[in-house]
Amino acid sequence: MNVSNFDKNMSAVAFAEAGEFETARGMLHNETAQRGNASQPARGAAPLRKKKPYLPAIGFGLVSISLYVILFSNEQLVTNTFTMGGWYTVLPVGGAFLFSFIHGAFASNLLNVLGLEAKK
Repeated sequence: MNVSNFDKNMSAVAFAEAGEFETARGMLHNETAQRGNASQPARGAAPLRKKKPYLPAIGFGLVSISLYVILFSNEQLVTNTFTMGGWYTVLPVGGAFLFSFIHGAFASNLLNVLGLEAKK
């Protein structure tokens, strides 16, 4: 199958956007080597060491716990307000989005701190 230079470049861009920088560099280097312009040897870049997000994990965890404490300690007020109807119908949906975002950010950062990442 004949792949054009444009297709190769766009594939390298897609890999770079996904965080696969070495794969993208390899694709671009193979292209220059095939053109006969391989006068420069490929430099092996040192692997990037990612910092673990300890502070965001702790911060989002504290905010998540605080939201749940506030919610359950004011259960009667929340129930009365959320069931009033009219424009108050937006509050449960907004609350669900807020809890979902905060808890999701906490879980994501916690998994990164623990070293559990998606398979690439």
